[in-house]
Amino acid sequence: MEKYASVTKEKVKNYICDDLAFCILSKLPLKSLKRFGCVRKSWVFLFENHKFLSIFQNNFISYDHSYYDDTSLLLQLTDKDLCSFSRDSFEDVVKLDLPNPFQDEDPSLWILDSGSITGILCLYHSDKRFFSDKRFVLWNPTTEEFKIIPESPLEPVSSYVRDHDIPLGFGYDHVKNDYKLITGACFFYGDYQYYDGSPDYVCYPEFVCDYEIYSLRSNSWRKIDEDVSFIPLHSRVASQRLHVNGMCHWWHFKGVLDGRDLASFDLVTEKIITTPIPVGTLQGVDDDFKADDIPISLMVLNGSIALISWFLDNTTFNISILGEIGKKESWTKLFTIGPLSDIRLPIGAGKKGDLFFQKKDGKIVWFNLSTQLIEELDIKGNAFSILIYKKKFSIINLIS
Repeated sequence: MEKYASVTKEKVKNYICDDLAFCILSKLPLKSLKRFGCVRKSWVFLFENHKFLSIFQNNFISYDHSYYDDTSLLLQLTDKDLCSFSRDSFEDVVKLDLPNPFQDEDPSLWILDSGSITGILCLYHSDKRFFSDKRFVLWNPTTEEFKIIPESPLEPVSSYVRDHDIPLGFGYDHVKNDYKLITGACFFYGDYQYYDGSPDYVCYPEFVCDYEIYSLRSNSWRKIDEDVSFIPLHSRVASQRLHVNGMCHWWHFKGVLDGRDLASFDLVTEKIITTPIPVGTLQGVDDDFKADDIPISLMVLNGSIALISWFLDNTTFNISILGEIGKKESWTKLFTIGPLSDIRLPIGAGKKGDLFFQKKDGKIVWFNLSTQLIEELDIKGNAFSILIYKKKFSIINLIS
């Protein structure tokens, strides 16, 4: 009897109740949670447990990420209109004057990426199809200084006709203390066509894409030695291109049968890692559905890479978070919001679960994931992008 009591006591001592386990596990990053599935079978299905999911969601939203320290929000309404405001005061909107570095009569500048890099924004001049026409400029809104990036002198190695350049990413290489700009030089046969039924994306039937990189420190361009068998999807929405944790991220398209993947470019190693999108993470899609028909949006949500999917005729949005780059199974569906009436598309994310959408009438609405409240802002326009901006009195000219 004493032996039985001793064994029972030992089991109790080694037992962790679900409430305590959930409390501990909910504070871990997704990458760790996915790996802990091998420790206990039930942990593989943690996100199917509504109680755990609720705890994890609250921790995810409330976490004070250093990514947002001393930041404000930028809203690009058109290629000429940019304004700044804080999360605490959506009414206090300040209009910013975009530079006109090329002295154009009708300048058309768009912001690349979802935020600033040490106070610096990368802008690109677009043609009528919203592609880059190879003119880029670095701009610090705080100091109002800018630097025009020289055009790439590189000649195509392909027999295809060079059609356009796609701006892909701008970021900082902390090892070489260098700012880098990545573009895709695209060569095509045939006429371009809209992808996803939206003018936000354009693709071609036959293509070749050479990747080029600009170094601010050397003030020069060079080709990236990568075996590229896919085409980057171009979007005029800045939040579709991210810079997170020393890597630039964008969608790329491998072909009609292969669909879309997330491409992640390491600014130090200059290598590309691809992460497929599981069909199950997309809004209302099963394995028999053509996943490429689903609109998707890429953004930074509280410091993490997030994918938002929805149907064009459905205003319910699914939000999945990427736990580990290169791991298809690490995408985790974390939030479902809506239906939200009269919403056209998501345009970006702010701090602590703030999401911004454009309505069909052009007005901007703010949705808070924590309170589930939606508020219409007194702002109207084309509203292409919400960006995170951190003021810094940095000097753009780093050329040695």
